[in-house]
Amino acid sequence: MSSGDPRGASHDDAMRAPGDPVGPGSATWGQASIVLMRGAVLALAVALVAGAIGVLYYIPGVPDRLREAGFAFKTLRPVHTSFVMAWIFLGGVAVVHRYFEDHSELIDAGGRARLRAQVWLWVLAGVGSLVTIAMGITSGREYLGFHPVFSIPMLAGWLLFAFTFFKMTGRGFLDRPVYVTMWGVGVLFFVYTFVEQHAWLLPEVFAHPLTDIRLQWKATGTLIGSFNLFVYGSLIYVGERLSGDTRYAHSRLAYALFAVGVLNSFTNYGHHTYHLPQSHTVKWISFVVSMTEIVILTRVVWDIAASVGRRAGAGFACTRCLLTATKWWTAAMLGSAIVLSIPPLNTIVHGTHVVTGHAMGTEIGIDTMALLAALTWLLESRRTRSADSQTTRRDIVTRRWIIAMNIAAAALVTWLHVSGTVVGVTRYIGTTPPEWFGSLSVAMFVTAGLCTGGAMLALLLRWSPELFAPARALTRP
Repeated sequence: MSSGDPRGASHDDAMRAPGDPVGPGSATWGQASIVLMRGAVLALAVALVAGAIGVLYYIPGVPDRLREAGFAFKTLRPVHTSFVMAWIFLGGVAVVHRYFEDHSELIDAGGRARLRAQVWLWVLAGVGSLVTIAMGITSGREYLGFHPVFSIPMLAGWLLFAFTFFKMTGRGFLDRPVYVTMWGVGVLFFVYTFVEQHAWLLPEVFAHPLTDIRLQWKATGTLIGSFNLFVYGSLIYVGERLSGDTRYAHSRLAYALFAVGVLNSFTNYGHHTYHLPQSHTVKWISFVVSMTEIVILTRVVWDIAASVGRRAGAGFACTRCLLTATKWWTAAMLGSAIVLSIPPLNTIVHGTHVVTGHAMGTEIGIDTMALLAALTWLLESRRTRSADSQTTRRDIVTRRWIIAMNIAAAALVTWLHVSGTVVGVTRYIGTTPPEWFGSLSVAMFVTAGLCTGGAMLALLLRWSPELFAPARALTRP
C-alpha cells in the first residue's frame, strides 16, 4: 500500500492481512499492533483476576482467609484499576499502530528502535507496578495506584510513541480523518494530564487537601478524556474499515463529537466535586458539556453500527456483534450519566454504588466492548479469505460467550444502580436499608461480577491461540 492518504484505499485493501511478511527479516506495523494488543489483553486478564478476587471480599467469612493467603483488598483494588487503564490505553495504541500500515508497511530502523524501547519501558512499568503493589507498595491515588517511580518509564514510553505518531501523521495532519485527530489530541492530553496527576508530590499541594482533591479529580477527568479519544477514534476507524465508507470520518457529527469530547475532558470532573466548595457555574458547565458528549456519542455509535450492519457478508461476525453491544451500552449509559450529572440527584447517589455502576458500565460496556471489537477485527482480518466450517462454528460459540458476557455485565451494572439508589435515598431521608437488602446486594454483586469476569476470561482464552500465535500463522497464505 502506498504511503498516501488511506481514504482512497479499497475495502479489499482494508481487509488484507496486516502484518504479512514483505521481505526477509522485515518488521511491519501490523506485527507491532499484535504485540501491543497482546500486552493489552494481558493487562485485561490481570485486571479481571484482581477484580474477581476482590469481589470475594464481599462474602462473609472469606476476607479473613484471603488476607491469610496474602490477598489484601488494599492491593487488589489498585491492581484492578491500574491494569484496566492499561488495557484501554494499550488497546487504543494497538489500533493506532494498525492504522500506521495505511502509510508505511515496513518500520524503518528509527521506528523499530523507538518501538522496541517503548514496549520494554511499558513492560518494565507494568511488571514493576504489579510486583510492588502486590508487596503493598502503592501511591494511594485513584487510578494511578502504583508507586510514582514507575511513572518515569511509563511517561518515557509515551513520549516515544508521541514522537512516532506525529512523525507518521504530521504531514497533512489537518486533512486526515477525524480519528487521527482524536488520537493525536489524546496523545498530548495523556502526557499533560499524566504529569498533572503527580502534582500531589509537590509539598505545597499535598499539604492542602482541598487543593489536592480538586487537582486529582480534574487531572483524572482529563486522563479519562484522553483514553475516551483513543476509544472514539478506534470505533470510527474500525467502523470505516468494516463498512468501506470513508465519509463518516470527515462528517460534521464526527467532528462535533471530537470537539465536545475535548471540552468535556477539561470539565467532566465536575460531577465528582459537586460536594466541594466551588462555583455553581462550574457545576452547570460540567453538566451541560457531559450531557452533550454522551448524546453525540450515542448518535455516532448508532450510526457506525448501522453502517457496518448494512455491509453484508459472513466475515467479521464477532466484530459486528461487539459493535452492536457497544451501541446499546452507550444508550444505556446516557441515562446513567443524567443521574450523576444533575446536581440534586448527584447529592443523593454520590458515594454509592451508582457511581461504581456508571464507571463499570462505561468501562465495560463502551470502552471494553469497543476495544474487543477492534481486537476481533485485527484477528478476523488475518484469517484466510475462505471461512471454513471450523472457523464458522468457532465464531458461533464465541458470539454466545459475547452475549453471555453482556447479559452478566448488564445484570451487574443494573444492580449496582439499584443498590446505590436504595442506599442513597434511605440515607437522604435518614433511615437505613432493611437487613435483607444487604444480603441480597452481596449475592447479586458477587454472582453477576464473577459471571461477567468469567465470561470475559473465557473470551480471552478463545482468542489467545490466534493472538499469541507466531506471526506467520496469523497471516493469510
